[in-house]
Amino acid sequence: MSTRLLPTMGLALIALPFLSLTADAHDWYIGQRDPVTGGSCCTTSANDRIGDCHELAIEPGVLEPVPEGYRIRLTVEQARKLNPLRTMPVDTIVPEERIQESGDGNWHMCIPSYPTPNMAADFFCFFRPGLM
Repeated sequence: MSTRLLPTMGLALIALPFLSLTADAHDWYIGQRDPVTGGSCCTTSANDRIGDCHELAIEPGVLEPVPEGYRIRLTVEQARKLNPLRTMPVDTIVPEERIQESGDGNWHMCIPSYPTPNMAADFFCFFRPGLM
């Protein structure tokens, strides 16, 4: 190998860890699965500009602890922050057994573009901080 290539390769190796910083925010959801249904959390691919998962802004009235887990209520505008293609509000119960630990210490949720009758609840996946 030519010694003239080594400085170039060194720069490439230094830049490699920073390439992941340019990835879309929804990339970490790709490959995640609901612990009960086994369904995919994110139905979009890493190349898509629009995802169906996002950090959940905890505003008054959005999240309510209930005996089964959490009740989530979102207006259409709030729901579109999670999935820009969402066409209806969300009012769903997330059962305790379907809650996963968030990798970044924030609340996250994945929702479909519109409610589907064959789903047990109106979400794909739900993540909360610190389950340990």
